[in-house]
Amino acid sequence: MSMEDWMHRKAEENAHNEILAFLMTILGVNLLVGGLIVVILVAKEPNWLLIFPYTAQGSSAYIGLILTIAGFFTLSAGFTLIIHYDRKRRWYIKEIEKSSLPKRWKKDYKTVNQILEEYVGKRKKESN
Repeated sequence: MSMEDWMHRKAEENAHNEILAFLMTILGVNLLVGGLIVVILVAKEPNWLLIFPYTAQGSSAYIGLILTIAGFFTLSAGFTLIIHYDRKRRWYIKEIEKSSLPKRWKKDYKTVNQILEEYVGKRKKESN
């Protein structure tokens, strides 16, 4: 397996991991919203633990608090992993582009200005 093939596989793997991180973010949103709904339905006026609402009225209130906290941390981890895998994938793609075929051929492509300068130089030599 060549280095370029390996880099293609790693880029695909990181794209797959990025999709899984998106799914993890969706799971975090669902847990967070579910926890908030449980707390709102159980308690009319919830107490606050930092930024998380809760009630001290039985086990269903603690389930709401646990769902809210788990949702918040799952959502945060999902966003962090999305950024991590996206950066890794972009690095592999950049390295693949560096090792593309035109560099292997080592051909020098002339710009329009270079071609015109050569043409003008040849015309001057012919006229002399």
